[in-house]
Amino acid sequence: MKKLLMGTAGLLVAGSQAFAADMPVKAVPVAPVAIFSWTGFYIGGNAGYSWGRATTDQIDATSTTTTTRLFRGTTPPANEIIGVSPFVAVPGVFPQVTTTNALTATSGRADVNGFVGGGQVGYNWQKDFWVWGFETDLQWSGERGSFSTCDVAGCAVGSTFGAASHQLRWFGTARARVGWVPTQKVLLYATGGLAYGRINSDYVSGINGNVLTAASVSTTRLGWTVGAGAEAALDNRWSIKAEYLYVDYGSFGSGVGRAPAWKAPCSAIGR
Repeated sequence: MKKLLMGTAGLLVAGSQAFAADMPVKAVPVAPVAIFSWTGFYIGGNAGYSWGRATTDQIDATSTTTTTRLFRGTTPPANEIIGVSPFVAVPGVFPQVTTTNALTATSGRADVNGFVGGGQVGYNWQKDFWVWGFETDLQWSGERGSFSTCDVAGCAVGSTFGAASHQLRWFGTARARVGWVPTQKVLLYATGGLAYGRINSDYVSGINGNVLTAASVSTTRLGWTVGAGAEAALDNRWSIKAEYLYVDYGSFGSGVGRAPAWKAPCSAIGR
């Protein structure tokens, strides 16, 4: 059976060749092979998750003021008039004021995590296997976290406590991109540039769990970001990418001390 099939195939090929030799020869047009390019504008959306850290150093100051009046006798009069008998008026001394200051400090770190999502727009230029571009994005953020601590281990009686909560409301970046194209529709790239975000922070401090001081700070911070990603083109109009960004918003102060020093959020954003 095997030899019969092979022989039949040979006959068909030969017959085809003999038939074709008697027909006019015509050129058959060949469609050109399309070359994909990353050059051009793009716009898209993204969603992901972000992990962050916020370090807070709180310094609390307490003061005690004692005022001492000097009298000629042992009993002060009903009407106190400074510099008039029976007072002893001593310039620079009367009345005597003594102030005692004490400082306590607490420090802690909060994990500021949450989902992020937003959109981005950019432009690419491709030259051979290299791609340069610029991208800007704006993200809503659900990142938040808090901590509480004491200046004495175990929060013993008389110890000072401090607590802080932080929330990154939104953030954005403006970044340059440089990439390499291992195949036509795959782009590997590094990115970096400016970052900015809105941070809300609340602080409280007190003694033995009793709140003595509270403050809130809301500020828009400038920082920097670096990251990397991989992008794959699905067709001439659509692509999908995964990207990791590290963002640092620096440190800032408030009325309760020096707080917080934000290091991150480190955003792993799938786009």
